[in-house]
Amino acid sequence: MGKDFDNPWGRTTKKGAPIQMSSILDSGVFPGMQGGPLEHVIAAKAVAFGEALQPDFKTYGLQVIRNAQAMADEFQSRGFRIISGGTDNHLMLLDLQSKNVNGKVAENALGAADITVNKNMIPFDPQPPMTTSGIRVGSAAITTRGMKEDDCRQVVEWIDEVITHSDDAALHGKIRAAVNQFMLRFPLYERVE
Repeated sequence: MGKDFDNPWGRTTKKGAPIQMSSILDSGVFPGMQGGPLEHVIAAKAVAFGEALQPDFKTYGLQVIRNAQAMADEFQSRGFRIISGGTDNHLMLLDLQSKNVNGKVAENALGAADITVNKNMIPFDPQPPMTTSGIRVGSAAITTRGMKEDDCRQVVEWIDEVITHSDDAALHGKIRAAVNQFMLRFPLYERVE
């Protein structure tokens, strides 16, 4: 900005002194737009940008999309309607109306089987927001753990079974045991000794 100067709008302090232009610019950025320079946020961004610069990140991103597309194809083959007709990213929104289950019931039943999804409204949803007619499914977390397309198809099979039998707690328990055994192949972290 060069030299500081009085603001051209005649803004003054409570005592009537003109406010310098640098102060007006500073107040427009901090605290309103910027907030504090939080070191953990700065560090997290640095790590994320560093990871995105690695060649493996592109490979990972492509696998996320392949896994999501495999899931979408499998869902559609099992009679689910995907709102967008498929997916070209990591997410898909399933309409559960044809399965006679609402999003809240599906979310809770799948949670009992240790499969995490979120209930989600669909366009022109006849259900209220706390119930919903859909669920949102994503592939990023399971891809991060190392799953490939065939693994994702297995996950869809379990999701379909749970939703089809949303009131069968015994089945949910069996699927939970199968899910937990299956996930031993995909640990959250590697043990260092």
